[in-house]
Amino acid sequence: MRLVLLLSALWCGAALSAAELDNESGRYVLSPLPDPVREARRMDRMQLSDQQPAGRFVRRGETLVIQVQGLTAGHVLAATVGFLPMWGSQQSEQVQRLSEGENRLRVEQDGPLFFRYNTPARKSTAPAEVLIELEGGTPLPLFVDANMDGEDWAQELDAHADAPYVQLISEHALITLPAADHAREPIDDPNETLAVLEQVLAWQDELAGFDGSSARDRRSPLRFHYLVDFRVSPRDRENFYMYATDQFIGMLDINFNELTDPDQLREKWGIWHETGHMHQQHSWTFEALVEVNVNIFSLYVQERFGQTSTLLQVGEEGGNLMDLARDYLAQGAPDYTAEVDEDGEGFFIKLVMFHQLKETYGWELYQDLHKHFRAHPLPEDAEDSERVDAFVEAMCELTGHDLRAFFETWGLRASEEAYARLDAAGLQELDSDPSEIFE
Repeated sequence: MRLVLLLSALWCGAALSAAELDNESGRYVLSPLPDPVREARRMDRMQLSDQQPAGRFVRRGETLVIQVQGLTAGHVLAATVGFLPMWGSQQSEQVQRLSEGENRLRVEQDGPLFFRYNTPARKSTAPAEVLIELEGGTPLPLFVDANMDGEDWAQELDAHADAPYVQLISEHALITLPAADHAREPIDDPNETLAVLEQVLAWQDELAGFDGSSARDRRSPLRFHYLVDFRVSPRDRENFYMYATDQFIGMLDINFNELTDPDQLREKWGIWHETGHMHQQHSWTFEALVEVNVNIFSLYVQERFGQTSTLLQVGEEGGNLMDLARDYLAQGAPDYTAEVDEDGEGFFIKLVMFHQLKETYGWELYQDLHKHFRAHPLPEDAEDSERVDAFVEAMCELTGHDLRAFFETWGLRASEEAYARLDAAGLQELDSDPSEIFE
C-alpha cells in the first residue's frame, strides 16, 4: 500500500434546514465559519474546508446576480467557482468577494458554486447571519443530512439528472463527486454513509483530544471535504491511491466507494489514513513520521469498529508486523529519522513503537499529546531536530517517565540539550520497558 501525502460546514454544530440552504430557489442563510488558516493554526494541522455549497453548477460565460443582506463589518463573504488545485494541475477556483447589496459575478470556468463566509480575526458582537439570494446557475443533486431521506435523494437525482456533479453534506463532512462516477457507483443510502463517516470523524477527533474541555480543544466547525480528482493525468494517477492536502482529500474514480459505501468505510484503511493526515500535528511530525504517526488514527478507528489490529493480522506467509518489528529491534534499529523503503512495510514497523506506548499508557497518551501541542505549538519553520526534541520531551513529561532508553531502542535520539532538560526534570525510571510489548 502506498498512500501519499501532499503538502463546511454546518454552522456552529447546528444542522442545516431546507429553508437555510435552498439550492432550488437559490436562497441561503449562512452563519460564519472560522478562517481556515487561523483554525489550522489553532489545531496545529492542515486546513479543513470553509466552503459552504450552493448546490448549483455554473458555466463559463454566465453572469450570476447575488443579492446579499445582513453582511456586517469585519466579516468576509466570497463566492467561489470550481476547485482548488488538484494533483499535477494548477487550475484553481475562481474567487470573488461579495459585498452588501447586489453583486454580479461573471463566471470564468465551469464548476460547482460555493460560498465562503468567515468571522473577523477579532471577535465581533455584530449580527452574524447573512442572507444570499442567487439568480443564475443550475441546481445539482444535493443531499443535506438530517433533513432528507433516501426518497428525497432519489428525487434529487431524477430532477437534476443532467447535472455534472452531486454533493452531500453533514455536520463535519462534504462530498463532491462527478455525476458519472456516482451513477456507476451510486450511494444507495446517504444517511448511512454520512452516519458512518461522522462516526469515523468523531473517533479521530476524539483521539486528537478535541473533547471541548477548553476553547483550544473544541472540535472544528469546518468540514472535511472529500472529492474525486477528475483532473489527474493517466500518468499521475499511478503515483497515488488517495491524498490529503489543505482543504480537501482527493480520491480516484476507482476507489471513492471506500468512502461512500458504508460497508467499505467500516473496513478500508486507506480512507481512515488520509483522514488521519488532516489531523496530523505539525509540531511533532518530523519528516520520518509523516507516513507513520498518521496511522495511529487508523489503528484507533479499527479498534473502535471492533476489528483485529493490522499489526496483529497474520500474513500469507505466516507471522505479522509485530514479528517483523521484533526482528527489526533484535538486529539493532537504525536511525528512526532515516527514510524507509516506500513499500509501506517500514512505516508499519515504525508504527509498532506507537502501539507499544499505547499498550503501556493507553490511548489517552495521544489525546494528551495533541492537547499539549495545541497549547505549546512549535513555529511553522521548526527544524526536524526541534520536532524530535519536542516529541521526546513531551512524551516523557506526559507519562512522567524517562523514556530515553525506550526511544533509543527504536533508534530515536533527541539532542544533548533535550537530554539535559530531562535530567533536570528528575523523571521516574520505567518499571518495565514498553519495547518488550509484542502482543
